[in-house]
Amino acid sequence: MKPSLRAQGMVWLLACLMALACPRSVQAGFGEFTIRDEIELARKFDLVIETRFPVIDDTRITGYVQSIVDRLVAAMPPQPFPIKVTVVKNGALNAFASAAGHITIFTGLIANMAGEDELASVIAHELAHVSERHIAKSIEQSKLVGTGSLLGILAAVLVGSQGGGDAANAMVMGSVAGAQAMQLKYTRENEKDADQFGMGYLVDAGFSPSGMTSAFEKIRKLQWMAGGGDVPSYLSTHPGMEDRLAYMQERIARLPKAVRDRRSDDTAYAQVKMLVQAWYTDPNTALAIFGSPSEPSCQARLGQAIALSRLQRIEEARKLFDAALACNPHDSLWKREYGRFAFEHGDLETAVKALQEAVLREPGDLFALFFYARAVAEQGNYAASVSAMERVVRDVPRDSEVLENLARYQAALGRNFEAHLNYAKAFAFKRQFRKYDFHMEKSEALASGARELEMIGKVRKEIAEYREILGI
Repeated sequence: MKPSLRAQGMVWLLACLMALACPRSVQAGFGEFTIRDEIELARKFDLVIETRFPVIDDTRITGYVQSIVDRLVAAMPPQPFPIKVTVVKNGALNAFASAAGHITIFTGLIANMAGEDELASVIAHELAHVSERHIAKSIEQSKLVGTGSLLGILAAVLVGSQGGGDAANAMVMGSVAGAQAMQLKYTRENEKDADQFGMGYLVDAGFSPSGMTSAFEKIRKLQWMAGGGDVPSYLSTHPGMEDRLAYMQERIARLPKAVRDRRSDDTAYAQVKMLVQAWYTDPNTALAIFGSPSEPSCQARLGQAIALSRLQRIEEARKLFDAALACNPHDSLWKREYGRFAFEHGDLETAVKALQEAVLREPGDLFALFFYARAVAEQGNYAASVSAMERVVRDVPRDSEVLENLARYQAALGRNFEAHLNYAKAFAFKRQFRKYDFHMEKSEALASGARELEMIGKVRKEIAEYREILGI
C-alpha cells in the first residue's frame, strides 16, 4: 500500500494512452470514438496508474473524495458509465478527468484547499469534462502518431516519473516530432463549458459556488493549472484562467443570496486533509503544520504523532499517540493509527486490540484490515490474517505489498498453489519478471484441475497486457 507522480508525466501518459487504446478503425479513419472504445481506454489507463504510480488506497481518503463525487453526480445528467475516482500522491494542486468517467485527484489539491467547497469545485469542473465528453471528442478530431512512437513516449514518461528529468523530456519530444498528439488536450471553449456546467452541478449539489472562484484563484496564483510549476505551458490543460475567473464571478453575483452565502461543514474534509498532510507531505513540513498551536486539538495531536513516527522520533510519537487516543478514544481512525504505530514498533498485543476495534467499527477501512492481518499473522494466527488480507486484495488487486503478504500467509497454511500465484502477481507488479516466471512455473506444477488452470490463464493474460502497455 504505496506512495511521486509528476504532473508532467501524468499529462503525457494520458495523451499516450488515449492513442494506445484507440481502435484501429479510429486511428485509420478518425471516425467516431464510441462509448465502448472509451471504456476500454479507461481500463488500460487505470492499469498503468494503479500498478506503476503511487495510488492512495486509504479508504478514509478515497471514500471521502468519492462521497463528494457522488453528490455531484446526483446533480448531473445520467452518464453511460460509473464515475471512478483515483487519488494519487503528488504535491501539485491538480485533478484531471480521463476517459469513461475516471477522475484523478492529486493529494496536493486536498492538502491545499481551504475547505470542502473548494475541493468540490475542482471536482465539479472535471466532471463537466466527463459529461460533455471532451476527451472523446478530442480523440475523434485528432490525428494520432503510430504505435511505435507512442510506446517510446510511454517509456519516456515512466523514466521521467522516476526522476529522469530533462533526459526523459527530450525522449518525449523526440518521439512526437512532427506528430499531432499535442491536440489531445482541452481547448479554451472546453474549459469555459466545464466551468459553466461544473458551476451548475456544484450549486445543484448544495455546495457553495464561491468555492469555485476561490479554488481556481488559489491554483492560478500557484501557477499549476495555468502552466507553471511542473506543468509546461505547452501542456497546460486549463488555459485562460483570468477570463474564466471574471466570468465565474459575474455568474455567482447573479445567484440568490442564500446560495451565495452557503458554507459546507468542513469536519470530514479537515480530517482527510490532516491524513494527507501527515502521511503524504514531507514529514518535517507535516510536523511544522501540526506542531504550531500551543493547545493542539485532538486532530492536530494525531497529525503530529504521525509526523513524528515518520521521522523515527519514536518515544515522542508514542506519547503523542497516547495523548491523541485519550483525547478522542471512540473514533476508529484514531484507533487505526494507534494500532498501526503499535504494530510497526513491536507492541503486537496493543496493535491487535486497537486494529480489531477499528475494523469492527469501520469494516471497509482497508488500511485497518491490512495492518490487522499483518499483526495477527505475527501472532501466528494465519487463518485470520489470510481472511483479512483476502478482503483487502479484492479492493486493491494490483498492490504488490498486499499480494506478497497474502502469499506469505497462504504458504504458512500450506495453500501453496495460491501462494505461488499471488507471489507471481506481486513480483510482476514490482517488475521483477524472473521471479514472476519462477512462481508461475511453480503454480503450474501444483495446478490440479480446470479451475486452477483457469486462474493461471487469467493471471498470464493480465500480466501480458501490463507488460504490453509498459513496453516491457
